[in-house]
Amino acid sequence: MSAPDLPVHLDVAMPEEEITRLYLALIHDPAATRESLVAAGISAAQVDLGLQILTHRGLAEVDDDGAISIPPPEGALAAYTAEVERQLRRVRASAPQLGLIHRRVRALEDARTNPLRASTLDSLAEIRSASIAVVAGAERSILAMRAYGERSIQLLTSPLVDHDSPTLDSAGQPLRYLAVYDSRLLELDDALQTLRRRQASGEDVRIAEDVPFSAIVVDGLQAVVDLTNIEPSGAGSVSLWDSPLITGIGNLVERLHARSLPLPAVDLDVDGELYSQRDQTILTLLAAGASDANVARQLGVSVRTVERRVRVVMERLGAQSRLQAGVEAVRRGLV
Repeated sequence: MSAPDLPVHLDVAMPEEEITRLYLALIHDPAATRESLVAAGISAAQVDLGLQILTHRGLAEVDDDGAISIPPPEGALAAYTAEVERQLRRVRASAPQLGLIHRRVRALEDARTNPLRASTLDSLAEIRSASIAVVAGAERSILAMRAYGERSIQLLTSPLVDHDSPTLDSAGQPLRYLAVYDSRLLELDDALQTLRRRQASGEDVRIAEDVPFSAIVVDGLQAVVDLTNIEPSGAGSVSLWDSPLITGIGNLVERLHARSLPLPAVDLDVDGELYSQRDQTILTLLAAGASDANVARQLGVSVRTVERRVRVVMERLGAQSRLQAGVEAVRRGLV
């Protein structure tokens, strides 16, 4: 007997443990009937629904006279698993399109009720919640700039393991993720280690002086503007969607990122001289405005070690001052 089409809602209307209980009862009693199953304590409704589900999965066969037989499960389970995986792939593939439709419909409604397409965020908790929500819906890109404010501090002082997972789209592919951090954030304990973890997870991390405010732009469609560097409470911050302002903020992040200093990822051989990742990091942090003491704290070395390495690198670059060393390091592609 061929398996009838089973409405999707029926397959989730019965707990999996009840389906398993019915299936085991049928295996242990090859002569089982609907009536004997009901007599064994399984309700008639559960027997009827469970048999529909098991038949649909190929794990049971019910003849026209009501006789129940149980075929070997290996092939049926493999076929059923493959079908579930196909359905999951279809659902994942449709997620971006459904999300786009949802945003467009929402945008039309918002345009009628909220012409500015903006909502105010009045606390750190609201900024955090809005930021997490927009990042979770990202499908193409995330552009971020993080000023020295309460939300950025909260982010960089969260447990290190929170920064290890890459940000993926609905199909499980890595997103384009550009991020610029204010150099003053390097005053935080373990900030450099945190940024390196974020870099390793796929974030293109760069350092700049005096980032004006914090913002996250997702897919060019949504943004969160965080003003906790100006007002620690978060008052005045906003969430934006389908607003012309988003394009402007996104362009600002792109330009700032292009002009900022990347964190070194590997040792570099320049003109026959090997510059270690640590030397490059020292130059990068100093060029971004960090003090010797700050650099020493981030690298876990003494200030004297930093001063000594700066002198060594200056000599190798033929520089007479730190400013000249920074210029020469940029020219040679060290920072």
